[in-house]
Amino acid sequence: MSEFLTKYPKRISFVKGLVGLIRHEEIELDQLSITVKLKKDEIIRTLISEGFSRVKFENRKAAQIGNGFAKKLMRPWEMHVRLLDMHQHGLIAIQAEVEISRRYIQHIRSVRVPVIYELESILNKHKIEYRIWNEKVRDYISNIIDNHHIQLRAPALPAIPWKVMACVCAAIALVDALKFTYILH
Repeated sequence: MSEFLTKYPKRISFVKGLVGLIRHEEIELDQLSITVKLKKDEIIRTLISEGFSRVKFENRKAAQIGNGFAKKLMRPWEMHVRLLDMHQHGLIAIQAEVEISRRYIQHIRSVRVPVIYELESILNKHKIEYRIWNEKVRDYISNIIDNHHIQLRAPALPAIPWKVMACVCAAIALVDALKFTYILH
């Protein structure tokens, strides 16, 4: 299994002139969003052109716009992106996280980490203007001074696809049912 390496802002300065610190244990609180002043359809076209596809089942966030998007990365990782309504002058917030792919059973209890730089590279590639919003401070970030270095490790057990597990369970249930009805001895 592979590991996923990324960075996440640690020391940041804000437009108001303050300097903030995101502690390592606060990373999972997902305080940072990338905001864009584009129509939802343009963002969706950009994500789809980058290999993302719509997610059918997910835990929706409160201000989420429609379904999220997922893109397979190296096995077993995937990036999950959500669009959120900022309720401010037509701004849309984009949040992304890397997690074990929903194709695998381990997705249920897997580690997740929010990502910013991976999303930034997509927006830069498509020449889309953006700003980084810190929800906790309620201000835009003007400069990232330092980063956390994050390493996600794949589970010790190999990733098990849902479909394979469902077939195995169905076969066991069928054999047990046949034994119960005395068709098999």
